[in-house]
Amino acid sequence: MQNTLQKLVPGAFEPRNSLAGMAAICLSLCAQLASGASIEGRATNVAGEPLYKVAICLAQTGSTGNCDKIRWTDKKGNYSFAGLKPGSDYTVVINGDRSAANRKNESYSNYVWEPQARAAAISSMNEKVSIEDFVGKFNFSNFQRVITLGAADFPELATIDLEGTYTALKVFIPSSQEGVPPETIFLGRVQSAARLEIEASVPLSVTTIGYELYSAVMSISGSIVLR
Repeated sequence: MQNTLQKLVPGAFEPRNSLAGMAAICLSLCAQLASGASIEGRATNVAGEPLYKVAICLAQTGSTGNCDKIRWTDKKGNYSFAGLKPGSDYTVVINGDRSAANRKNESYSNYVWEPQARAAAISSMNEKVSIEDFVGKFNFSNFQRVITLGAADFPELATIDLEGTYTALKVFIPSSQEGVPPETIFLGRVQSAARLEIEASVPLSVTTIGYELYSAVMSISGSIVLR
């Protein structure tokens, strides 16, 4: 019947088709506008491994510190804020949610973040802004501290042929109790003084650590005063 009418009255059904097409286009455009711009990023530890369920706070720059939106990182350490409007400057703060509920369930309260916040600006609709990773390091300050040692802490390395001689390094915490062996915090071969970097945690009460350099032909002992 419809085909017959179209033949008798050409274009009789075109307005309806045009309206349907315009409606479809409008819906498509509205959907795009509704999606808005987005800000995305990632949270990792110092080894580059993703951190799961870290609270990420999004706030407009210059606000009183309240979060406009809060997201939690997924198992890959990713987070995303969508539906943002252009012409706004934002601050993304890791663990920035200071609400009682988040403080109670926070899994990374002992982490130190470098940096704690990053700025992000939205300049156009549907813009996708990716910011640099938040990198967290576990903080031992409540009961321990992190120390980093390099070649400068072991001056004897400059006098040793590390390529031609198998040289081992042992770094330890001397024991203050008789009969108790020292606690080893590093033991391994040194092949390049320039690439030597040791990171370890030691109790806050420890002020001096010892070390030994030895090979088949020599043995050197020393100590390092912690500041």
